[in-house]
Amino acid sequence: MVSERDRLTATVDGIGEQGIDSLQAARVLVVGAGGLGSPALAYLSAAGVGTLGISDPDRVEQSNLQRQVIHPASSLGQVKSVSAAATIHSLNPNVRVQLEPKITTDNACSIIGAYDLVIDATDNFYAKYLLSDTCTKVSRPHLWGTLVAMNFQISVFARGLTLRDLYPAPPPAGTTPTSRVNGVLGAVCGQAGSILATEAIKMIVGVGEPLIGKLLIVDASSGKWNVVHFGNANQKRTPVSGKDKQL
Repeated sequence: MVSERDRLTATVDGIGEQGIDSLQAARVLVVGAGGLGSPALAYLSAAGVGTLGISDPDRVEQSNLQRQVIHPASSLGQVKSVSAAATIHSLNPNVRVQLEPKITTDNACSIIGAYDLVIDATDNFYAKYLLSDTCTKVSRPHLWGTLVAMNFQISVFARGLTLRDLYPAPPPAGTTPTSRVNGVLGAVCGQAGSILATEAIKMIVGVGEPLIGKLLIVDASSGKWNVVHFGNANQKRTPVSGKDKQL
């Protein structure tokens, strides 16, 4: 029986009670509890995702509060994963939160393999390619996002497509804009992180058309949204579950 908390979600076309059950059974790993990870974690917990893993060993700093809305000012100095877990429990005490260590080449397969899908909310190319390569190796969907200033990109890598199909290798150092130099608008982080959460829910439930084989490019300053197709985006949708993780 759907709870009052989940009633409105269940009434969305294509979700229903079965979709709520799928969300409650899902295990989602979010790597990075910063600008992108904060709204993604908040909306996934509110949606009733059963288990959320969080990997982010950094500590909350004053400059983070402008965009990393899952961290209150009272969390300054705390490890981000710990701070995020506390906020998630206040939003939805039914969510199981697992704090994961920093993802490295040594532990990536074992950690990622324990989840149904991975949201990449990191801010460096090394981590993004490590996550993509590992998700490919252990057959897990990789939900990817990148953001700077008022621009962001989102895609979903699954069913044989990987980050390397879109960007074969990391760009040379110093050739791309960074948030440290160009800044980042907090509200735009909210837009991008919410899309990542939406894509995760679509993948878990098997509703709608996920951004597999599609790159969403957004320039929030001009209000321009564009979708670029790559690879084969016409393969059959499959819900994510603990019994069928091969997408």
